Amino acid sequence: MKYESKKLTRHICMALSAAALTLPMTAYAAESAEEEAVYDLDTVEVVGQRPVSEPVETPVEPVAEERPNVYAGGQIARESTLGVLGKRDFMDVPFNVTSFNSDLIENQQASSVVDVIVNDPSVSNLTLSSVSQAWMIRGFKAQQQDTQINGLYGVAPRFYGGIEYVDHVEVLKGPGALLGGMAPNGSVGGTINFITKRAGAEPKTSVTLSYGAKSQFTQHVDVSRRSDDGKLGVRVNLYNNKGGMAYQQEHVDTHAGYIGLDYTTDRSRTTFDAGIISNRIDNAQYRLRFRGNALRNITAPPRVDINSKFGAPGTFRQVRERFGVLRSEYDLDKNIMVYGALGMRITNQDTLNNFFDMQQLNGTSKVSYRYNNQINKAYSGEIGVKGKVDTKGVDHELTVSANYMHYKRYMNQNVFSQTYQTSLYAPAWKDVGSYLGPLVHRTPLNDSKTLRSVAVSDIMTTNDGRWTFVLGGRYQEIVVDGIKAGTHYEKAKFSPAYALIHKMNDKVSLYANYIQGLNQGDEVTDAHAANYGEQFPPYVAKQYEFGAKFDLGKVATTISAFSITNPGKIQDTTNHIYSPGGEVRNRGLEWNFFGEPKKGTRLTGGMMWMDARHEKTLNGRYDGNRKEGIPNFAAVLGVEQDIHGVEGLTLTARMTYNSSAFVNQANTIRVSPWVRWDMGARYKFNAGDTPVTVRADVYNLFNRNYWRALDEDAAFLEAGRTFMLSVTADF
Repeated sequence: MKYESKKLTRHICMALSAAALTLPMTAYAAESAEEEAVYDLDTVEVVGQRPVSEPVETPVEPVAEERPNVYAGGQIARESTLGVLGKRDFMDVPFNVTSFNSDLIENQQASSVVDVIVNDPSVSNLTLSSVSQAWMIRGFKAQQQDTQINGLYGVAPRFYGGIEYVDHVEVLKGPGALLGGMAPNGSVGGTINFITKRAGAEPKTSVTLSYGAKSQFTQHVDVSRRSDDGKLGVRVNLYNNKGGMAYQQEHVDTHAGYIGLDYTTDRSRTTFDAGIISNRIDNAQYRLRFRGNALRNITAPPRVDINSKFGAPGTFRQVRERFGVLRSEYDLDKNIMVYGALGMRITNQDTLNNFFDMQQLNGTSKVSYRYNNQINKAYSGEIGVKGKVDTKGVDHELTVSANYMHYKRYMNQNVFSQTYQTSLYAPAWKDVGSYLGPLVHRTPLNDSKTLRSVAVSDIMTTNDGRWTFVLGGRYQEIVVDGIKAGTHYEKAKFSPAYALIHKMNDKVSLYANYIQGLNQGDEVTDAHAANYGEQFPPYVAKQYEFGAKFDLGKVATTISAFSITNPGKIQDTTNHIYSPGGEVRNRGLEWNFFGEPKKGTRLTGGMMWMDARHEKTLNGRYDGNRKEGIPNFAAVLGVEQDIHGVEGLTLTARMTYNSSAFVNQANTIRVSPWVRWDMGARYKFNAGDTPVTVRADVYNLFNRNYWRALDEDAAFLEAGRTFMLSVTADF
C-alpha cells in the first residue's frame, strides 16, 4: 500500500497538533477538578496521650540515589549533565536536550541505544541490523563510538550498543564543542551521553527473563547495595542473551558484566564504572546498495518480500569490549570545586561481512566480501575547576577545563576481489569457507589520533534568576597519523559559544545559542570507492538556534528552530571517488513534548521538519539537492494508558512516521514514506512479597514492508513483525 506523502503528513500534523492543543486544557481540567472537589466534614475531636520520648540513636542518613528528578509520568528526567555547564534542569538549559529515564528504557524493553533515542523525532535510525549502531541527529550521522559515559568521550564500547548498565540516556541536539569537546568520530549533529546506574538507598535485586524476536532468550540480573553509613554504593549488572534475532538466520550470543561504584563524603563525590562484553552476531542482515545500471535508471528501491535477506550466510562479527572510567569531584570550599576523570577502553573486533549490490533493473546483483579484524585502544581524561563569584546583580559560575583523548587502531582489512552474481529476488549464496579460503588474522598499527582541548566558560545569572548568559569557548587541537597510508595532519581551532536563556516565569523559558563543533574530517567508508579509507581534513560546523520551553506542571514542551552548516562530501559516479566538496546546510523546526496530562495517561514524542540541502558543490552539480537519508518530516507519538479497572495493567502504543527520503546525491532514487506502529502491555502485581512486572510488546504490528533510506546509494529493509515478552521480579 502506498501513502501519498503530503496527504499523510497533513493528517499526522493535524492529529498531533490537536493532541498538543488539548494537553494544557487536559492538565487545566484535571487541576480544576481537584480544586473543585472540596468536602465539608463535621468537627472531629482527637483525644490521646502524648507518648513519653525514649532516647534513640540518630540514624545515619543514607546517600540519596544519584538520579535526577523525573518529570510527570516518570519517562523523562528533568536534569541533564552538560559538560562544563554541569547538571541542570531542562528549563534552565539554552539548548534542546532530552533525558530518557530508566522507566522508559525498561518499559519499552529497549536493548540498544537506538531503541531509546528514536523516541525523539530529530533522531533517524541508520542501524544495520544488530551489527551497527548508527543514527542521525538533526541530519548528521553519528555512531556508537561517539557516545559519552558520564560526560567522558572515548570510553563507551566502540561497537556494542547495549544499555543494560545505563540508567538514562541524554540526547543533546546540535554541536557541543564547548560542553564536552570533540567527538572521537567527529559527529556534530548532537551528543548522546550514558548516565550509568547507581545503587539506591534500599538494597535491591532485580531479575529479568525475556524471550522474543525469532528465538532470543535473555537473562539480566541487577544487584544494588549500599554500606551501612550510606557512603559507598555498589551496582552490579550481569547480562546474557542468545538466540535468533529479527531477521532470517540472524543469531546473537552476548555475555556481559558491569560494576558501578560510588563513594560520597561531605566534600567529595567519586564514581567508578567498568564493564566487559563479549558479543557475537552471525548471518546479520545488511543493506542493499545500488550500482551501475540500477543506480542510473531506478527511481525507488524494488518491491521485495518482507523476509528478503541481503546478509550472506557464514558472515559474522565477534566483539570483545573492556572499559573503565573513574570520576571524582572535591569541594575546596562552598564556592570552588575541582574535578577530574580518567577512562580507558580496549576493543577487539573480528568481522566478515558482505556487500549486496543491485546492478540491473531485473534484479541481477553482485555479492562481495570484506574481512576486518582490529584492536582499538583509547585513553581519555578530563580535569577542571569550577568557581562561583557573586558580583553586584549577577552571579558567575566560572569553569576552566582540559580534555585529552588518545586513540590507536591496529587493523587488517581485506576487501576480497572475488565476487559472484545472484538474483535480488532469490539469492543463491556461495559457501564462504570454500569460496574465500582462510581469513588472514593480523593487526598492524593502522592509525592513531590525539584530541586535546582547553575550555573556559562563564555562566552569568541575574540575582532574580530570570536571565542567564553563557559565554565561552574551547581551543581544540587534533592530530591524526595514518601509519598505513603514510599521512599526517594537524589542525587547531578555537570554537566560541554564546547562549542566552530568559525565564519569563516558572512556566516559560526563551533561549538562543550559537555554537561550533570541530570535526576530524570524514573517512571514505565505501569499500568499493577508488579512495577507500582516505581521511579528509578537519572542518568546523556552525549552529544557530533559538526556541521556547514550556513547563505546564503535568506536560512540558520545547519548540526550537535551528540552522547548521557543515562541509559536504561529493561522490564522482564516473571514477567512484569521494572528495570534500560543497556544503551541507540543515535547517529545521522541532517540537518535543512529554508528561502525564491526566493521571494514568503518559505521552512522549514530537515532530521535526527538516530542509537539508547540498550547496556550493563543484560546478553547481548538486546545488539544491536534498541531503540523502534525511526525511523532510518525521513524527513520533508514544502513549501509555493505565487501565483503571484493572490495577497494575498498562497499555502502550508508539507511532513512528518518516516522509520520503533520497538515497543518492543526485536525488533520483526515493524511498517512500512509511508509518510503523508498536503496541504493548505490562502488568504489575505482587507474588507474595515480591513485586513482579510482566511486559509484552509487538513491534511493527501491521507487518509493514518498507525501506529505510541510508546514505552512499543504499537502503535498508526493515524487519517484519516481531515480539518480546519479559518477566521482572524485584527482591
